[in-house]
Amino acid sequence: MLMAVQVCSGVTRMLVGLKGDYTCTAEVLRAIPILKKAYGDNMRKILHVGPDTCAVVSTLLKEEETEAWGLEPYDIEDADATCKNLVRRGLARVADIKFPLPYRAKSFSLVIVSDALDYLSPKYLNRTLPELARVASDGLVIFTGIPCKLHKN
Repeated sequence: MLMAVQVCSGVTRMLVGLKGDYTCTAEVLRAIPILKKAYGDNMRKILHVGPDTCAVVSTLLKEEETEAWGLEPYDIEDADATCKNLVRRGLARVADIKFPLPYRAKSFSLVIVSDALDYLSPKYLNRTLPELARVASDGLVIFTGIPCKLHKN
C-alpha cells in the first residue's frame, strides 16, 4: 500500500489519488501532477529523498520554474550518465539520513521522501522526521509502504 502524507504547519493530511501495491519511485513520478495541483507555486524548490533520486530530480527539473535536488540514502555506484551529471552539478548526493541533513533550515519549499523511512528503527525515525521537516518551508510529503523486513538499528 502506498500513502502520501502531507505535513504542513503542524497539520497532517492524506493526499488521495494513488492506490494499490507499488514501488514508491515510480509512483512519485506519477504523483508529480497531483503534487503540482496540491502545492501550486510552493512547488518551486524541491528536495527528493529516496532511492532512484536521480530519476525523480531529472523529472522535476523538466517542470517549469522548478529547482530540484536529490538525496540518495543508499549507494549510487552503478549510476547512469544522467545521474553522474546530477552529482557533478551538485544536484544529487549520497547521505545517511539518520544524521543531520547537509542543508540550512527551510532550504526547500517542499521535501518529498520515498522508500527511505520504512526501514528505520523508531530511534532513528524520531531523529530523521524532525530533520526532514526542518529543511522544508512549505511541506513534507512522505510516500511509504510496508517494509519487507524490519531492521534493528
